[in-house]
Amino acid sequence: MDMQFQGLDELMRELGGMERDTEKSKKDALEAGGKVMQTAAKSIAPVRAVGGGTLKANIEISDIENDQIEVFVDNQGKAYYGYMLEIGTSKMSARPFMGPAFNQSRVRIEQAMANSIRNSLRSFL
Repeated sequence: MDMQFQGLDELMRELGGMERDTEKSKKDALEAGGKVMQTAAKSIAPVRAVGGGTLKANIEISDIENDQIEVFVDNQGKAYYGYMLEIGTSKMSARPFMGPAFNQSRVRIEQAMANSIRNSLRSFL
């Protein structure tokens, strides 16, 4: 008995395209979640009287590596004190803002990522 399938090549091309689209969807979702976290961190980051807003201006989003994205303070420049504020020092109590920002926005981060994935899935259909 000999069986033949018509359109198998076309189906394989479509599946290959979906794989690329899935990878892009994953990256878009990570970026959407990262932006929500970045906004939350900027909204509660302390502002010093001197240089007001430097810390907020240096809360950044990393590139995606190994399916991970990071929201961080660039401690190499003018916002070098961000790490010290977050964890404290031997002479200063901690004034965390990144951890609380994540805790406060966890649901919004998940929603942003889910919405991004939903939008991507709509384009598949």
